[in-house]
Amino acid sequence: MPPKAKIERNFVPGQVRSRTLTSEEYLWCVLVLYVVSRLTQCVISPAGGYLTNVPGQPGTTFLMISLIFPSGLRCSQILRPADSVYNTPTSCPTKSRFPACLNVMAANVQLRLITPLGTAVLALLVGGVSYCAAKLGHTIVLSSQGVSVLWPACAFMVSVMLLVPRRTWRVLIPAGLVGFVGHDLEFGFAPSRIALLNLADTIEILIVCLGLGYCFDGVPRLNSAKALAKYCFFAVFLGPLVSGFVVAVAIPGSYLVNWRIWFFSQALAFLTLTPAILGWANADYGAGFRGSLQSKAEAAALIGGLAVLGYFVLVAPWKAMPSALIYSFVPFLLWAALRFGSMGVSTSMIVISFLSIRGAIHGHGPFASPEPFNNVLSLQLFLMFAAIPFMVLAVMAEERERHQKALSNVSRKLIEAHEEERTWVARELHDDFNQRVAMLFADLESLERRLSGSDVQARTHAEEIKKQIRDLGSDIQALSHRLHSSKLEYLGLVAACNGFCRELSERHVVEVEFYSENVPKNLPSEISLCLFRVLQEALQNAVKYSGVRKFLVSLKTAFNEVQLSVHDSGCGFDPEKAISGHGLGLTSMKERMKLVDGRLSIESKLEHGTTIRAWVSLSQKAVTGQTIRSGGPKKDRAWSEA
Repeated sequence: MPPKAKIERNFVPGQVRSRTLTSEEYLWCVLVLYVVSRLTQCVISPAGGYLTNVPGQPGTTFLMISLIFPSGLRCSQILRPADSVYNTPTSCPTKSRFPACLNVMAANVQLRLITPLGTAVLALLVGGVSYCAAKLGHTIVLSSQGVSVLWPACAFMVSVMLLVPRRTWRVLIPAGLVGFVGHDLEFGFAPSRIALLNLADTIEILIVCLGLGYCFDGVPRLNSAKALAKYCFFAVFLGPLVSGFVVAVAIPGSYLVNWRIWFFSQALAFLTLTPAILGWANADYGAGFRGSLQSKAEAAALIGGLAVLGYFVLVAPWKAMPSALIYSFVPFLLWAALRFGSMGVSTSMIVISFLSIRGAIHGHGPFASPEPFNNVLSLQLFLMFAAIPFMVLAVMAEERERHQKALSNVSRKLIEAHEEERTWVARELHDDFNQRVAMLFADLESLERRLSGSDVQARTHAEEIKKQIRDLGSDIQALSHRLHSSKLEYLGLVAACNGFCRELSERHVVEVEFYSENVPKNLPSEISLCLFRVLQEALQNAVKYSGVRKFLVSLKTAFNEVQLSVHDSGCGFDPEKAISGHGLGLTSMKERMKLVDGRLSIESKLEHGTTIRAWVSLSQKAVTGQTIRSGGPKKDRAWSEA
């Protein structure tokens, strides 16, 4: 049997040459993890109450499998009533995708891992992951002298620790170290060196896990600058810094060089692998990659385009490659940061890291040079300074998006409260004040009949009062309808808009030409109310300020969008000044359109008229599961327009 090559677990400066592996060998560890998970699933029986044994549905083994196939699994589990938190059976439908059931499964895992069987199974999987991660680390060392650019073993181990209950750490950490020791023995390390290396791994894992466990409640989520700073301090800086002092003693050669290579290789793994794994394992985090079909297609386009570009820039055998091609990754990283957050950046950096390392192994790309240590340092610094700024940009973008959602939620609640108040006022005007005016009118008619026929002056005065009361009642009814249109509630958007235009035309003696085409009657209530309020505000402003007497209103459906247009040929105005002024009309229209994922366009120039357009897509709702209520519970038809 030939002797094994003695390759250091992280690096061996100037001693041995590691062989170059093919693309198929890169997938070896991944396939082993998948097979181990499937075999473990078959061993567990439902009689023990741990998991149901449903073919093709891997229960709580998702903790390991989710590191590899996080978005395509189906799940099904049954909690025994005695052990369930809710004391009721809980199951995930067999047709549900993995992310939809992840929260329930995670809660089940928290319960089941306290059992000896659950802990033993997870310890077996952690040992396998640790061994395969160490094995994977040796497939990405530079072939010249076995120098490691990125060492994934501890990053994988920490990812698993953060996904399981802390009480299991005392079992899982030794299991992971056993996997490391098995890998070290396979490569013929001396016992003293194995002890120092595993001591360094233990120190690093404990520093990172305990530090992150103290700073975060549950799985760390890198969605804010504060969270990213805490994570980077413990995982990217402190853990590799302290453990590097131990490793530098265990490895022969320059102490500073050993410490530097260890520090950057560990920091780079924690900056790329761990955030991606934690992001994929979290049910709510990384929704961009697991959202709609359009989001998945966009994510696939991002990763695919990055992989193709990375191959041509980092792996393809260029005779003389322009150094400026390195900057071609910037648009993709911006795309990942702004659209998919920190998890998108870390996933993209994993692709760039492995392609750049593979190119350096084969002597291709911008990081291929005769001097291995300078080459490794250049590659590590490139990856670090590419990942950190875009991670910061990603969390800033997520913070801004979260603040915008909070503001949008406040706006939605304010508008909702406004609509409820309008409905209440309209109801009071119609049911109370208008009825009292009608009773007053009836009393006045009764009094008029009692007057003598010779008292002409009194009768004339009574007729004038009756006319005023009639006008007052009409005005109250019109105000009630403007505050809450029962036509919109019962007859739909087209009828409500047409009725409002007719009433406004009669009240102000202007000409309003209304046109509608192909508008569906069953529009969502929030879209109908939004467009109706925009029409009210735009048309009332036009009548009040334009200086003309003719207006055009168009409401139609085209290209799966409802389009509203209000046009006048009046004096026009400056939209920016109007929005920044004290008035709230245009601001209210913009906020309403945001709540239904619509668009608002204001085109106006002085002495050239004004056109206000609003578009709302019918393919999706902006506020999922939420509606802007136009009032309380529906009233009967007694409260409808005469």
